Amino acid sequence: MSDKGGYIYVLTNPSFPEFVKIGYADNVDERVAQLNRSECTPFAFRKYATLHVANRLADKNIHKIIDKFKPELHAKENINGKMRIREFFSMPASEAVDLLAIIGSIYGEIPQVYELTEAEKKEEKIASDNAIANERRSPFSFYKCGIKDGEKIVYINDSSIECVVVGEREISYNGETTSLSALAKKLLKRVRSVQGTLYFTYKGEVLSALRKRLEDEGLYRQQSQSNENYNKIEDFTDQDNLLYFTMDKYPAKCRRTENGYLLLKGSQISSSFTNSCSERTKNLRKQNSAIISAEFTILDDILFGSCSAAAEFVSGSSKDGKLYWKTEDGTLLRDILAREEKR
Repeated sequence: MSDKGGYIYVLTNPSFPEFVKIGYADNVDERVAQLNRSECTPFAFRKYATLHVANRLADKNIHKIIDKFKPELHAKENINGKMRIREFFSMPASEAVDLLAIIGSIYGEIPQVYELTEAEKKEEKIASDNAIANERRSPFSFYKCGIKDGEKIVYINDSSIECVVVGEREISYNGETTSLSALAKKLLKRVRSVQGTLYFTYKGEVLSALRKRLEDEGLYRQQSQSNENYNKIEDFTDQDNLLYFTMDKYPAKCRRTENGYLLLKGSQISSSFTNSCSERTKNLRKQNSAIISAEFTILDDILFGSCSAAAEFVSGSSKDGKLYWKTEDGTLLRDILAREEKR
């Protein structure tokens, strides 16, 4: 390998595991250290893979490949009327490495993939346990977690800071009614918004982890609602409820319900798995083998706790469900959720 040039890198971060960062640096370790000086993410960036290249703009070739075939994977946001395009892509890190290999073949180079350190593995587990990866299908609800008005919520960084639940999504602190996110932002002295459920506990359990556990157990719902009504939808239109998988080779449909995402009978799923597919999904396929036909068609509905879990089950590959489910008119689930957050 030549000492000249630089490196295209693939970075991951357990704070947002559905994304990878693909960029260029003369010194990747220095670039990672620079990113990790920021306090904007709960966990650190880590080096997943690198590819030595002679051309500083070589990383742009990967961006172009992705934008040509799957432009929705590129993280973009409209700020004050101007489109901001970032180096983040919603895809498994293993798929990003495949792209590195394609670019590497042009330069006669092979990407290097790095093993996680023990400390990084520990952070991955912490992130998973605290449900940072668990996308919010709707705003957090105290009531759906069985938390009633008058009960206390404790700040994770200082147990002496307590607030009282005064509504489905409201708390009272120092005589003022506010939200978990607003109070967490204030206590953390952050400029940007934060996910409040990561910073407060109820009876010793982090709220984000509590919600995830209840969702997995099928118990995250209004306490008065019976199990037989789990398909009931609240505040959503029928058009927003019925979703279609974006990959044409897997004609699958799911329906949003109060308890999760219901993969519908007749959906077609992949016949194989990629390296990014989780063991949990592989085991779930085995558990449901009786209702998967020889043609890999679902013979009965299956309920999932998140849109990403449903997307991974369909594709056999790790997917950000918000980008792989859409309505009949082509609106991505990501945009539907963003619209609902503003209500």
